[in-house]
Amino acid sequence: MEAHTGNRPAQKILVAPLDWGWGHASRVIPLVWALQGYARCEVILGISGMSGRMLASEFPGLTKVALPMPVVRYARGSSQVLKILLQLPRLFFGVLREHRALKKAVIRHGISAVISDNRYGLYSHQVPSVLMLHQVRMSFPGGVNLWTRVFNRMQRWWMRRFDQVWIPDLPGEKAVAGFMSAAPPGMKEVHHIGLLSRFFYGSQAHPQTDIAVHLLVVLSGPEPQRSRLEALLNPQLEELGVPAMLVRGVMGDGIIHTRGRVSRVSHLLSSDLQQYMRSAHVVVCRSGYSSVMDLIALRKQAVLIPTPGQPEQQYLAGRMMEKGWFYARQQERLDLPASLRQVKNYFPPRVAVSGNLFERINSLFVRLEKGEGQNEHRHP
Repeated sequence: MEAHTGNRPAQKILVAPLDWGWGHASRVIPLVWALQGYARCEVILGISGMSGRMLASEFPGLTKVALPMPVVRYARGSSQVLKILLQLPRLFFGVLREHRALKKAVIRHGISAVISDNRYGLYSHQVPSVLMLHQVRMSFPGGVNLWTRVFNRMQRWWMRRFDQVWIPDLPGEKAVAGFMSAAPPGMKEVHHIGLLSRFFYGSQAHPQTDIAVHLLVVLSGPEPQRSRLEALLNPQLEELGVPAMLVRGVMGDGIIHTRGRVSRVSHLLSSDLQQYMRSAHVVVCRSGYSSVMDLIALRKQAVLIPTPGQPEQQYLAGRMMEKGWFYARQQERLDLPASLRQVKNYFPPRVAVSGNLFERINSLFVRLEKGEGQNEHRHP
């Protein structure tokens, strides 16, 4: 079918997600599946940390390139914003370091293009580079709200160093992420690619008769809040007395351990997680954007628990409640039995799979086939 292409070498596409929890890694899974559907395309994973280990387990046959990325230290309390703002100088130099590492990787591995999920240092002057993110507009709470304009300008300065920006959301009134995913005014080559869930594309999980849980709890996100939520949930799960599965959100042996009516496992591959999500009556998880997209893809009723001190998750949880899609509860006031009584009044929307992702991939390959490897524009 592609005889006209001759014996040209495969296009090597580097895909690299941010290593802040598993959300960014999980949403590049369908991107990798989509790329693998193209002839003469070789996907290379740019990985680091726990999310890198997750992707390595999902795609054991792919080439992996270790790329350094800025390390964020989280506050032990509920407010994370000030802690992160104080780290901005160190994060800036970390971004420069990952940019230098990318320059070497492009030459060493013959990379044709780069798709970065929220990694601002992975732009290139040598090959086309794409930045994928949903949080195009930031908003800080009360006392640090004056930082919003400054931070947004800094963010757009970095965004302009990429050839294109892909937003995994729908445009306009249909946007799941609300104002956060609205394209910035005056910026060119910003494209909405539709919701990006590993349960939309490529996944062909089949129901299993031995999987039957009433409640599925999926933990994720940074420490120490992940462990704190697990400690809050454990006694409440025991008292509920219903079949439940707790996915702890840590890398481990992947063996399921059962005590009473509650089973626990360190992590699950996407195919296994999909089966549990399909069988569960209700899902309990963080209100991270990737989790919300997965829930919408499977149309599962859910209780969302935003990570304390993360404005994005607080905003998403409130927006999902207002739209009547998912019930949300603050971590410090978590009451699982009461939440399960409320969740039956909330229903996720029916969202069709968007073809915009494949349109953007097609346009990228057209450019590569024309030999347009050098970036044509560079914004200071």
